[in-house]
Amino acid sequence: MTQSSIKTTPEAIISQPSPNSKAETLSGWQRSMKIPFMQRLQFRVPLFVLLGVIPPMLIGINYASSRASKIIETNAQEILANQTQALTENVARWKTMNVLALQNLSRLPSMVSLEAKQQKPLLEEFVKSYDHLYLASTIGLDGMNIARNDNKPLKDYSSRNYFKGAKAGNDITWQSLISKTNQQPATCFSTPIRQQEVVAGVLQACSNLDTIAQQVGAVKIGETGYAMVVDEAGQLVAHPNSTLVTGDKLTDFRDYPPVKALLGGRKGHLDFTDGQGISWIAYSASLENGWGVFVVQQQGEAFLQKRQFEQIVWTIALTVVGLVGLIVFVVTNRMVKPIIRLTKASGALSSGLLNQKININRNDEIGVLADSFNTMAQQLQVSIASLEQEADQKRQQKEKLENEIAQLLGDVGGAMDGDLTVRANLTSMEMSTVADLFNAIIHNLKDIAMEVKTSTTHVSSSLGDNKQSIQGLAQQAIEEAEATRQTLGSVEAMSQSIEAVANNANEAATLVDDTYTVTQEGSKAMDKTVDSIFQLRTTVGETGKKMKRLGESSQKISQVVSLIEEIALKTNLLAINASVEARRAGKQGEGFMIVAEQVGALAEQSAAATKEITQIVEAIQGETQEVTQAMELGTSQVVDSTRLVEATKKRLETVLARSQTINELMHSISQATVSQTETSRVVTELMQQIAQQSQQRSTASQTVAQSMEETAQVAQKLEATVEQFKIS
Repeated sequence: MTQSSIKTTPEAIISQPSPNSKAETLSGWQRSMKIPFMQRLQFRVPLFVLLGVIPPMLIGINYASSRASKIIETNAQEILANQTQALTENVARWKTMNVLALQNLSRLPSMVSLEAKQQKPLLEEFVKSYDHLYLASTIGLDGMNIARNDNKPLKDYSSRNYFKGAKAGNDITWQSLISKTNQQPATCFSTPIRQQEVVAGVLQACSNLDTIAQQVGAVKIGETGYAMVVDEAGQLVAHPNSTLVTGDKLTDFRDYPPVKALLGGRKGHLDFTDGQGISWIAYSASLENGWGVFVVQQQGEAFLQKRQFEQIVWTIALTVVGLVGLIVFVVTNRMVKPIIRLTKASGALSSGLLNQKININRNDEIGVLADSFNTMAQQLQVSIASLEQEADQKRQQKEKLENEIAQLLGDVGGAMDGDLTVRANLTSMEMSTVADLFNAIIHNLKDIAMEVKTSTTHVSSSLGDNKQSIQGLAQQAIEEAEATRQTLGSVEAMSQSIEAVANNANEAATLVDDTYTVTQEGSKAMDKTVDSIFQLRTTVGETGKKMKRLGESSQKISQVVSLIEEIALKTNLLAINASVEARRAGKQGEGFMIVAEQVGALAEQSAAATKEITQIVEAIQGETQEVTQAMELGTSQVVDSTRLVEATKKRLETVLARSQTINELMHSISQATVSQTETSRVVTELMQQIAQQSQQRSTASQTVAQSMEETAQVAQKLEATVEQFKIS
């Protein structure tokens, strides 16, 4: 290091700017005052105030609006639900009335008789009793009319769904259609006519739907709300628009969204949009026969109050936001203007214009800040003057000190290049202590360099002698660690093999124990099986005897049934004779004729029951014979099974004895393998310890060898470094 490389140029601590520099600084300050509008307090303060006030207010208004809207929507939906429920109950009552009337009619004896002459008067009276009915008839199982209330020709109804449903045994079957009389929707419903719980015919009635149409037309909700009814197939049966329920066939409404949803199993509230883009709300309910009842209304009308309420609320909200914004803007301007004046004055003060003063007559924090600013400007003027005087004195002292330091560095600069014979000049009083310190340091460095040079020579020669022996020792330790690792691997493999054998032996012993236990249980179960088979043999024998007795009793029942059949035949003949005599007697014999008819019916029932009993008895006799034969065959099979089970039991006893011997052998093997496993585990642990110690010795040897080599390199570098010093 030379003296020319030292920078001694002093820097002024504080300097008073010239008039030109003040003008330049002032123009720079004026440019810095052009703050973007988005960053000014006049914008940011109102923004933050509005962000703190308006969002909570808007959230509250929005919450209140949504709650009110929800209430309005719920009320509109409840109106639709109530109308739907009322209409559903009316239709259900109308349906129940028709079902009960038809079922009661089907149970009358004249209807059960399936005689046209007896049925026709009842059918005519039935239609007269219910104004909405226009047809009532009975149908045979072949589909042909038996009797009708009108005088029209008998027809074939075998293809009608209501006939098929009643014939299949359904209590009531409905089918919607267009009436050929007035081209209006109608419905036909049917119920089976049963004779002794067997379907013998069908009773059907057809009704117009004027009553339901009137109830549907009475449902009016606002200007757009109306009701309708569809059948189980989604066909329209009642609607306020007459053009939709008039024609050759029922209008298919399956694709209408509420109907489609109900057919899919979804009922209740539904929002949808029709093909014209009009939004609707609907409510649906279903009847037991599958019919659907709907009430719909346009959303625009149903939620009109909701929209009006939302408009009023948001108008009030926007007005409040505008007023709040205006108030905040005015208040912010009054608060920010003094701050802007303070900012301009502080900017001028920071540019060097110390004669700044602000006149603000306020008693708040801004007024206190203005007074503090004026006081600070005055104190700055006094402080700047005193600092300038101190700066001149320090500059002179600094120049003198820099000259003496430059002289000292020139005297001892040779030490930087390795010359330790140089000495500092002690003529300067200020730097004499520093010169003594430099001289002492150089002298000590000279002594250290001489000692280091001597020591490095001895270290280098000693390391050269020991390097080869240490490397050989490290190589032997590495070979020993590798051999120990290989031996440890073999021992671990042997230990794992022995442990696997021990585990297998334990599992085999457990399996043999289980086998022995199962064999013992099987032997006990076999004993129980033999006892059970002997009991079964005795039970089968007794059952065969009882079956023979049952066959003899069934023959006696056949004799009694023949006698009952003969009595029923005579009773039926007596009833016919009584009926003939009653007709001869005229009006006086009408009561007796009714009794005769009942007696005849009873006789027919007795004859039919007798035939059924005869068939049952014959079936019992045949089955009794088959059971007796099966019991005899089962007895012989039980005897054979007994012999086989006894032989199996003897073999099982032999297996049990051998299983016990195997069990004892497996236990001894398991104990031996457990002992070997413990021994191999101890050997493995010892080998692991030896391997770890060998590895540690190998690692230590390598570390020592590497350290010795690094030490030799350091000694060589140190010797080369010491050679640079000049000590004589």
